[in-house]
Formats: sequence, C-alpha cells, structure tokens
Amino acid sequence: MVNWNGREQTLTCLSAIEQQLGDVENALVTVVDNGSTDGSIAAITSRFPRFRFIPLGMNRGFTGGLAAALATSRARNVVFLNNDAVPAPGWLAVMQSSIERAAADVISVAGKIIDLEGKRIDFIGGLLTFDGHALQNGFRMPLGSQPEPAAGDELLFACGGNMISRREPLMDLGAFDDDYFAYLEDVDFGWRSWISGCRVTYAPDAVVGHASSATSERLGNFERGVLFERNALQTVIKNYEDDLLSESAGAIFYTYLARLHHYATTRNRDAEELRRSASTSPKRSTRTVWQKIRRRLRGERPLAAIDDPLTAMQFRAFDWIVRNQQRLIDKRNAVQERRRRSDREIFERFPLHVVPTYPGDAELMSGPLFRLLQPSIASTERKLGDIIRT
Repeated sequence: MVNWNGREQTLTCLSAIEQQLGDVENALVTVVDNGSTDGSIAAITSRFPRFRFIPLGMNRGFTGGLAAALATSRARNVVFLNNDAVPAPGWLAVMQSSIERAAADVISVAGKIIDLEGKRIDFIGGLLTFDGHALQNGFRMPLGSQPEPAAGDELLFACGGNMISRREPLMDLGAFDDDYFAYLEDVDFGWRSWISGCRVTYAPDAVVGHASSATSERLGNFERGVLFERNALQTVIKNYEDDLLSESAGAIFYTYLARLHHYATTRNRDAEELRRSASTSPKRSTRTVWQKIRRRLRGERPLAAIDDPLTAMQFRAFDWIVRNQQRLIDKRNAVQERRRRSDREIFERFPLHVVPTYPGDAELMSGPLFRLLQPSIASTERKLGDIIRT
C-alpha cells in the first residue's frame, strides 16, 4: 500500500486489513509513505507497529512506492491495495485462494471494487482504446446493472487498487513501469502479461469499497491529465507489435494532434489567429494610448498565447515522449523480446475500442481522415455514456 497525505483513509484501510490477517498464514503488511506531511507517519507507525513501514521522504508516485516495497519482498504472492479502499470481510482469504488455485500461467487476479456505499461499480473489468487509454466497465453505474465476469474469467488487466500477483513472474516482467508515476501502469502491466504468454483472471468475491479519486484529487486535475496522456502514449509505443504499431500510429498521433488543436483553438487568448487563412493578414485592434506605451516598453504583443492549462497539459505530455525517445525504444525492445502471444490473438479476446472521450472527438472519429488512418484490426465503437457514468 502506498500512502501520500491520506492519513485517515490509510488508518481505516489498515484497520480493516488487520482484522483479516488471521485468515491467511504468514501475511505481512507493507506501507510505503511518499513524503507525507499530514502526520501519517507517526499515526501509522504508532497504531500498527508490527506492519512494515517504508518512508521515502518524497513523492515517488504509486509506481515508485510499489517498487520500493517490492525491492525487498520475498513473498510468494503480493497484494496491491489502494490506501483509500476498505476491504470487505473475507477479502484477503479470497485473494490468496484465487491465486493459489489458478492455473500456472495466471500471473494476476483482479478483485472487485465498488463505491464505499456499496451501490455503484468501480472496477469489474476494463477495456483498452486504440490509443492507449483505458476505461472501467460500468464505472459509477449501479451494481448489477452491467454484465460482470464470473470467478476465473479472463480480463485484459487487473486494477492496481485491488489485485494479487505471483511475485516471481511479476518481477520477471519488470512489475509496474516506474516511469508511469501513476495511472495506466496496471493497464500496461496487464497488456505485457498477455504478451509474455501469461493471463489475468477475476475474483468477484474479493471485494473492496473505494473512495474513488480521493488521492488523485490531491494531485490536481491538470497534473493528473499530463500523466494520463503521456502514459497512454507510452503504453501503445511499448506494447503494440511492429505491424500494428505501424498501422496504428497514424490514427494515434492524428487523434493526439486533433485534441491539442481543439484545446489550442478554443481555449486560449487570440486563438482566432491560429485558424487564420494564409491569404489574410493578422487582425490588429486599434490601440489605446496606454497600449501604445506598453508596446514600446514590452514589445509587440504575441499574435496568440497559450494560457490555458488543458492546452499546456497536452504539450507537456508530448514533450515527455519526445525527450524520452530512446528510453521508450529500449523498453519497447524488452517487451517485444518477451512476446509469446500476438496482439491480434490478445485483441480477439479483448477488442480494442474507439470511444469519443474528449471535446471534439465525436466529429474527429466520424471524419474521413480518421477513418482512413484507422488500423485494419477489428475494433469496437461505443459511446462513453454506455461504458461509464461521468
């Protein structure tokens, strides 16, 4: 478990876990703290002195925290649990028995996540979009309103907020990619698991309640957005096999550019300049005396300016990709060297999706250029409202 300024939620979660430790032999609880300043360290260590505690002194994200815990683990199986979750009675025993009884090629088992009131779905499985984003099936919809996998059914990925993995194959695959910091690291690991010949299954009776987005809201929407965008691109660059990456790249990067264009031309000062025809001159408004003085002091005002955080978010995410090209290629090579199962076989089980998600996506994805650039592999087209409740 990773904690970052989530003192009360973490204490509640640890109390629920402590009550179940007698159900599983040799269970060890490890809490990693990412430089909390809310009194978490003193509270956790005083109330749970028998638990293993790793203070990092800085925020290394969800992936960095888990990496610190795994570095010294010798457990047969490892459970990952969000600190803002509350396990239901019997959860730990179900997780343990599910992985122990699973076939040898099962690397991870996903538990079920619901809201804290026990009324809505958080995670019962998920889907992957063609450009590396992922959605949770039925997220925030009423329990029972959506089809749910049965015990032992296959999933493309487990949610890192409630999953158990066999440690040795987990570590052999590199566990969660620490470059992700947070978000989509579990999707990436699930895809890599299937590529390597392993499988992921589901345990619907391993239930936790979850205060959705409690930790991520402390990070902030725009910082969270940077991680979502760069991690989605990382995921497809690393994991698509060669022919599908070549086929998909046009649609992926055209979509990214179109979204950036939409933000830039609709949310920024003097954005009309970004849409001006090459045959017309820039529009300059009549200047007041003060504006003329300011121009002399500060220079000419720019034709347009990026002053919207959502637009900047898209640029920042892509900047990370550009600056880490070789790192991405090295990681891609490592993934592809372990390939034992083709992407076409994987996506026969778990179809890729085309889902308009961002402003402007509906027009983009129904347009002739997007259709031309779409890869030949079969994909499922759905509306966002049919998958999650926003």
